[in-house]
Amino acid sequence: MVRAGVKSESFRAASEELAEQCELKIGPKAIERLVQRIGQERIDQRNAAVASHEKLPLTKRDGVADSQRPSPAVAMVSVDGGRLQVRSSVSDSKPTSHWRESKTAVLETYLGQTYEVDPDPDVPRCFLNLKRTTKMVRGLGHALPAGLEFEDQDAAPREKLPARRGRRRSSRPGRPKRLVRSVLASRARSENFGPMMHQAAWERNFFGAKRRVFLGDGAGANWTIHREHFSTFLPVLDFVHALSYLLAAAFAGRLQSEGSEVYRRWIQAVWSGQVATILPELEARSRELGEPPEDCSESDPRQLVFEALRYLSNNAGRMRYDAYRRSGLPIMTSAVESTIKLINRRVKGSEKFWSERGAEAILQLRADYLSETEALSRFWRARESTASGFRPYRRAA
Repeated sequence: MVRAGVKSESFRAASEELAEQCELKIGPKAIERLVQRIGQERIDQRNAAVASHEKLPLTKRDGVADSQRPSPAVAMVSVDGGRLQVRSSVSDSKPTSHWRESKTAVLETYLGQTYEVDPDPDVPRCFLNLKRTTKMVRGLGHALPAGLEFEDQDAAPREKLPARRGRRRSSRPGRPKRLVRSVLASRARSENFGPMMHQAAWERNFFGAKRRVFLGDGAGANWTIHREHFSTFLPVLDFVHALSYLLAAAFAGRLQSEGSEVYRRWIQAVWSGQVATILPELEARSRELGEPPEDCSESDPRQLVFEALRYLSNNAGRMRYDAYRRSGLPIMTSAVESTIKLINRRVKGSEKFWSERGAEAILQLRADYLSETEALSRFWRARESTASGFRPYRRAA
């Protein structure tokens, strides 16, 4: 019942699924109540683990590895925000939008070798396809110059490649291999979500990894979490977010032919870890266009260039992508962004409204089911033992 309630698109769909597949006639409300109850039990376990972790001495808690447990070769932590609709409480003095922010974190382990030279020095061809790239950037909600459209062709001529019969296209050179993922999701504020992330990373002994990376976009809350809880992790700005600002600034107030040339040069420089070489150009371009007025639109060329200069200047120290690739590290937040999309399939919708209690329960359980660390399997076995007084059956190896 819980699995159906969390994985189906709605509690009604879960009821229909149970009736069809299991011949169980269980109403949507009964499934909803059970999901909330089990979700709350998992929330209580999570909160107890965080509280117990925070009581440990600093010498055993903050950035300290457990030598008695194995550590991953590469540990990655990434965080981003999602959205869902929560009913306003009776105590709210003013009616506001129902949309509220949620937090999602992904903790992944990798296998990745190190290199003496950059294993992938040329920017991937997919980022030179302007039609595809502008669609991707708009999908992120990033502003672009008004009327920016492209034909279905690359920004640079495509070289003819030899056919590969019977073989799938290989992945990006130097890209580390993902191993095990765990997921956290909550409506908690950043100051409370950070300790949850720290405890989850400590539980998996991430602080013992030789290579540790913290991935995020430019949101200040993400880097506050990094500074307070993951300061020993290498901070890396998501490459695609950097690309979004570059694309907007390159075409701001320019013809498409000129903007294409500028974009190709800029994106190659950033991919090569040379963002410092293009900042003077952005400064000069911003002076040329003038400072954006307070009432200008987000697609105004002055605003686009000003924001790109500010964003890239603030994050330049987190954009050494050539060095990250040599160290065998991931450089994109695609893991957490794809996870948020999977969570949104259940929680987000124009007609989906949650109570605060229901929202937290569904986020917790949705994250549990997306994790590969068998947290729910352990939970159900322990719950069965506690409820019956008998030892649960073990699954065969």
